[in-house]
Amino acid sequence: MKPVFQAVLFLGLITPAFSAAPSINFDSKSDKSIGLKTLIEEAKQDESTLLTSPANMDNVPTKKLFEIKEGGRKELVPPVSVAEGKATYEFRPNAYRQWEFSCTGQNPQPWNVCWSYTFRPAIAGHNHSSTDPYSYSYLNSSTGKPLPIEICKTGIPGNTSFIIDFKAPVFSTLVLDQARFTGGCSGVLTDEEHVTVTAQNLIQLTELTEEPYFEFKPTSQYHPSNRFGTPDTNAKMKKVAWEYYLQFSERLIVNDMGLAWGGRYHSPAIETNEIPNCWIDGQYHFYHRYRRQIDVRSSTVNTQQKRNCLKELACIYQVEPILHGKEPGSLFGRDISMLSESELDALDRVEHYHFNFARPTDLQVNPKDDDDTTCTSYLPPEVSVCPKPYSMK
Repeated sequence: MKPVFQAVLFLGLITPAFSAAPSINFDSKSDKSIGLKTLIEEAKQDESTLLTSPANMDNVPTKKLFEIKEGGRKELVPPVSVAEGKATYEFRPNAYRQWEFSCTGQNPQPWNVCWSYTFRPAIAGHNHSSTDPYSYSYLNSSTGKPLPIEICKTGIPGNTSFIIDFKAPVFSTLVLDQARFTGGCSGVLTDEEHVTVTAQNLIQLTELTEEPYFEFKPTSQYHPSNRFGTPDTNAKMKKVAWEYYLQFSERLIVNDMGLAWGGRYHSPAIETNEIPNCWIDGQYHFYHRYRRQIDVRSSTVNTQQKRNCLKELACIYQVEPILHGKEPGSLFGRDISMLSESELDALDRVEHYHFNFARPTDLQVNPKDDDDTTCTSYLPPEVSVCPKPYSMK
């Protein structure tokens, strides 16, 4: 038993009381040449899957996951799969969860448990390291502060549960989880959790592929797999880009979309060597959590006619193009033909189009991750601002 973790326990950080009913919120080095499946398998191989026999065969160690509902009500969360003694769970970023550890049997004896976990955000799309504790920790359910990555409890009476409440991070990640039992129960229970917005198929995802009529900005080294969107988002983006290409024989340049597992992410300011902050809500790239938003370079849409026509085309597909950045509207009419890629990156932070795709009416997310402005009631003007006729359905 490590003294530091005993101190943590006595400080009351591991079983916080819910003074008010928590709301259940939603809210990742990924190399496409390796493949997501390979990365997961490599991560699994790093952890022991041994489940030893209990010291007292009458007593059995168990570990159950619960969701904390409104009013503090607990609901058992079943694993999505069990293989070779290891359970796999799925839940969304920002979710409130609870581990319950038990040692039960007809001959109850005092028992001990040490619970530890390791974050692997690379698998979910985050290709950068950080010394910020938020980048590798679950959160305390009451305070929102990082939870210790190992918590131990000794002398637990037999047939008595030990509980740890926690909150998932705002970003997506793979979590390797282990509980070591000694005393009245003995053994190692190893599980994994997938913190992803696609948990239980609530949100589908597909990767947008490049077409001749639009192009991609080069991906960031920090988030190399950032072109994931919902099927509806991808389909509408292709339609808007195609219609724009027919109008001006020019291709839109697509930038940030969403990571493979969704959740928070931030593309850092390269010229200032800014440390990417994906870990704390309310800072930097707040949007793009649920893969229904896309950033498009505005510096190539550089005349009033192009901008008005783009809005007209997008809104017919219920997509609201909004100028975002430090100085929206400042790049109007600017010649960018001689600029380098790094200079264009800087301009994207000054101004870019944020395409806000309408979400299905039955999809409720918290935080909303949008400006709540869509073109659902848009009517095309009697006289189109686009230079050529079009017909879209």
